[in-house]
Formats: sequence, structure tokens, C-alpha cells
Amino acid sequence: MQNTGVNVLLVIHLLGISFLLAGFFSDLKSIRTGSKVTAGVLHGSYLMLITGLAMSALVAEPAKLNGLVVALKAIALTVIFFVAYTYRKKDKTPVWVMPSIFGLVLFNIVLAIFGPVYGA
Repeated sequence: MQNTGVNVLLVIHLLGISFLLAGFFSDLKSIRTGSKVTAGVLHGSYLMLITGLAMSALVAEPAKLNGLVVALKAIALTVIFFVAYTYRKKDKTPVWVMPSIFGLVLFNIVLAIFGPVYGA
């Protein structure tokens, strides 16, 4: 039987990823000149980080949790948060900021789908 708390956290986690993706796609037309980091990117990153760590803490068998995948996902989200926090108030950001955030979000999604969160 699934843990209801984990399911609620998963829904909130998915909302966080939608904030990140919406923040990237909302200013896509100015990606070549330096997109603005929206508040959704900042809030989505820490929402995903907090809910992801909470889901890891609430799993039924923590001994079977794959620490490497959880750590890589947490590191990627921490980098997204600090980059977003650094550039959130600037109208023009360096050109690398939003593509890097998008790449880390994509990395996180790939790890969530293909990374074995639970070991044998």
C-alpha cells in the first residue's frame, strides 16, 4: 500500500517542476540575449528540493533507497536554486543561465525516470 504522505508530496514535487519549466518557456524568445529568471524558477527549485528530500525520508524501506540518485537529484536542484537566487533580480542575465537551469531540470527528470531510486 502506498503512503498517502508520499503521494501528496509527489504532487507538490510535480508542481515545482512545472514552475521550473514554465519559468524557462515563458521567456524563451529572449534566450539568445539572456532570459530573466522568474520567481517561479526560484520557488519551484526549492519546492522540489524540499519535497524530494521529504519523500526520501518517508519511504517505507530507507535501506533500499539509492543514495547516489537521490544525492545527484538534490545537488542538481541545489545548483538550480543558487543560480536562480543569484540572478533573480537582474533584468538581463548571462546567456548561459536559463539553458543551464533547463539542462539541470532535464537531468533531474531523466534521473527520476531512468535512475533506480530503489536498490535491490
